[in-house]
Amino acid sequence: MTMYNNPYGTQPAYTAPAQNQMEGGELQDGSTYSAADLGDYDKGYVLLPEGDYSFTVVNLETKRYQPGPKSTGKIGPCKQIVLKLRVINPEDGEQVDLDHNLFMWNSRACTGMIAQFYDSIGNHRKGEPLTFDWRPEVIIGKTGYLKVNHRIHQDDRNKPVDEQRRYNNIQRLYPKDSVPASAVPNAQNNTPAWQSGNF
Repeated sequence: MTMYNNPYGTQPAYTAPAQNQMEGGELQDGSTYSAADLGDYDKGYVLLPEGDYSFTVVNLETKRYQPGPKSTGKIGPCKQIVLKLRVINPEDGEQVDLDHNLFMWNSRACTGMIAQFYDSIGNHRKGEPLTFDWRPEVIIGKTGYLKVNHRIHQDDRNKPVDEQRRYNNIQRLYPKDSVPASAVPNAQNNTPAWQSGNF
């Protein structure tokens, strides 16, 4: 009688629940995730106080931007860079990640925003030619300074102030050599260092 390997045979029984060791990877049925690792998962959206902050670039993603039917037509289909800039909330010392979108579209507004970002991390100086380089090892881990203000949801502009939904908005990025005196420092030792292959 011929014997075959049966991948659907009896599976090993669950043993003692495994504890989470590090971030990343697939979660398994029956494993236990500690309360400390879960953190404050229902905290909700964090609205930062308006002001200046130091930041660290902690992630970079690229995708394809495709304008929707309600698009104003100012930006066509192009590569989109999504950066995560990590700052420290001065009210509780917690880390907050801000998304910053840049578009590889040939317009003065788009190239100006890209140049402002490169200036802020020290990879470019105003008046010099700019080479676009989005390799993670060139961008992730860099630091700089930014100004946060509040953006009002477009549907709430005519509502009373206490009913308006407000969001963090990166109003500007400062050149690397311009350190705002009032900037909230970023606790660099609390931000995990980026290593090749880790996002």
